[in-house]
Amino acid sequence: MSTCIKKVAEANIALKPVTDVPRWVGSNLAEIFDTTGETRMACGIHEIFKSETVEANRVVDDLLYILEGEIEIRTDKQTEVFKAGDFAYVKAQTTVTYVVRKHVKLIYVVYPAAWKSES
Repeated sequence: MSTCIKKVAEANIALKPVTDVPRWVGSNLAEIFDTTGETRMACGIHEIFKSETVEANRVVDDLLYILEGEIEIRTDKQTEVFKAGDFAYVKAQTTVTYVVRKHVKLIYVVYPAAWKSES
C-alpha cells in the first residue's frame, strides 16, 4: 500500500557536508525527500558558502526559497539576485551559474525527483 502523505520531522533534518557531487563540495545539504524517485518531487535544504558553480543543461525544474543570505543566478540571457524571502524558478534544460558572495541557505524543490536515474 503506497502512502499519500509523508512526514519528515524537524528532528530528522540535519545539514551534512556534500562529498559526492564535486561541484557542491564545501556546501551542506539536507535531503528531505531524495532523488530516488519514491516521491515525484525532491526537496531539501542547501547551505552554500562563497562560490561560483555552473550547472550545464540541467535536467530538472528547480524552485528555490531563500531562507538566509543572497544568491545570484545567471543564464546566458538573464541575471537575477535573490535574497531572504525571495522565490526563484529555474527551468530545466537551462545552463545556470550560481554565485554566492558570502553565504546562502535555501529550500529547493526539484521535479522530477528521479532525475539521477534519467541522466
